[in-house]
Amino acid sequence: MPCPFCMIAGTIPPASEPKVLTTPLGSVYPVLSTPLVIAFLDIAPVTPGHILLCPRRHCEKATDMTVAESAAMGVWLPILTRALLKVLDATTEDASWNIIQANGSEAGQTVPHCHSHIIPRLGGSRDATDITDAERKNLALGEGPRVKLDHEEGSSLSRGVQIALRHEIRTLQIGRELGGSDENLFVNTHGSALKL
Repeated sequence: MPCPFCMIAGTIPPASEPKVLTTPLGSVYPVLSTPLVIAFLDIAPVTPGHILLCPRRHCEKATDMTVAESAAMGVWLPILTRALLKVLDATTEDASWNIIQANGSEAGQTVPHCHSHIIPRLGGSRDATDITDAERKNLALGEGPRVKLDHEEGSSLSRGVQIALRHEIRTLQIGRELGGSDENLFVNTHGSALKL
């Protein structure tokens, strides 16, 4: 069976505003598409806004990524998270979220293409001691009740995250943490550049 994430990466080219893809197999709601990574909404989200971020090139586990791919993943995780939380009217100070990455079926990986989940947890304030062992297992594995993402919600959320993401990128460019154009971004690191 072909890798679904490779199919997505092969169909949605790198772009500053990737378009929603609708096929007979379903729709894909991209939020980020660079030469190295692609991010899109989970079609069966654990919570609203659940995003998957993966290397564009097929690699089954984190250890299969190149240094450049893993660096790009690490750079984009907090930027995507901040953009997503803004769209969900949450702040990083007040919100909770999971960033989960599993390697191999015994670890809970269901699609054999390396990917990270960003799962917002905006259900209200609870103390960590109030979470049951069963809930903790679901949190650790990114599990929970799932409902298929509605097309209207997916399109709207995808577009909102793209807009918030552009704002995040502009802020980082103004602060000189990121350089380059939207299609050729790089990280400024002490006078040298880490190309993304």
